[in-house]
Amino acid sequence: MITLPNGCSCSKLSVFPKNWQSKNAKVTTDWYIMYRFYDPKYPKPKQVMVKGINQFKNLSQRQAAMRTSLALLLDKLVSGEANPFSRVQTGVPSATLSKETSIVNALREANAKVSASESTKRDLKYLVIHIERAVKAMNLQDFPVSQVTRKTVKMLLEEISTTSDRFNKNRSNLMILFSELCEAEAIDNNPVRDIKKKKVVKHLRTVLTDDERIKVNEHLRTHYPSFHRFLHIFFHSGARISELLRVRECDLDLPNQRYKVVIQKGRNYKEVWKTIKDVALPYWNEIHQRCSKGDLLFSVGLLPGAVAIKPYQVTKRWYRLVKKKIGIAADFYSLKHLHTTEVVDMLSEAEAAKHNEHTNTAMVVGIYDVKNGARKHSSLKGLKNKFV
Repeated sequence: MITLPNGCSCSKLSVFPKNWQSKNAKVTTDWYIMYRFYDPKYPKPKQVMVKGINQFKNLSQRQAAMRTSLALLLDKLVSGEANPFSRVQTGVPSATLSKETSIVNALREANAKVSASESTKRDLKYLVIHIERAVKAMNLQDFPVSQVTRKTVKMLLEEISTTSDRFNKNRSNLMILFSELCEAEAIDNNPVRDIKKKKVVKHLRTVLTDDERIKVNEHLRTHYPSFHRFLHIFFHSGARISELLRVRECDLDLPNQRYKVVIQKGRNYKEVWKTIKDVALPYWNEIHQRCSKGDLLFSVGLLPGAVAIKPYQVTKRWYRLVKKKIGIAADFYSLKHLHTTEVVDMLSEAEAAKHNEHTNTAMVVGIYDVKNGARKHSSLKGLKNKFV
């Protein structure tokens, strides 16, 4: 039995099929997680079945998705977030999803079925809430989803989007939901696809100056040592915040200076080993020495523990302890931009892309390398092509 908050407990999480980790496991059958949940408020336990990964038809992808699902479910259980007795069901049952389902109910159903990262799922949840308000304002509550046109979607996007940036973000997320409805054959084609993105001003990324890096380092080392350690690990990791927060003690291979993470991009899951740099190894050793078996490396207070924390808690901590306290303008995620830029300077765009687990250099050149424009400017300044 697994002891949970509020006097609750649950049985061991069982995966079906039992040979799901072997190379002989079949993806032609449904995979699911099963467990019993015990709440002292209720006389009988509740048997829970968790699905949601059977859309993966490749064995290695489905196995990686199952590992991630198990880890996330366990994190939610031990943090008290997953109590099936108190869970409120939203949307409509899958069996009732059809071409006649209303827009909002169809989007709720799509959101429940879609496979995405935690942050994307959160964005989709709020998007559906805003769409519901817009649908009511436009008196489209009973409008069948199959009759939604490009014009209808554009009107909804205009209604809920206050800026061009927000319009483009909402468009991308709505594309995900309508793609799910296409798969369910509730609609024949995706009406979002032909809606063009709005033009936006691409602002330069604010990163820490050399003096600010010294200032931040001394401030955190003196007053917030656990955050100081996390900052150095994140800066050199090449990982997302969410990926680091899922790393457990058993995912470390310190003798070979590497750690294991599951990279989730869209519907795809991939387990990879990422390099621990020499300069960051002391910080990894330090956090590992504090771990008990099976601990998350970064739990409450950015210390080892069993309770999973959310990525926004790290950025919120940066805002409260760094931006507000010592007047720093750069956000926490700019550290990844800064590190990527330095990898490009020292090695190459290709090596920076590999370190960040990008499939090509486009993200490095277009997003993360903040000195890309300056390098081109410097090269152009030195050209000797005189007119005469």
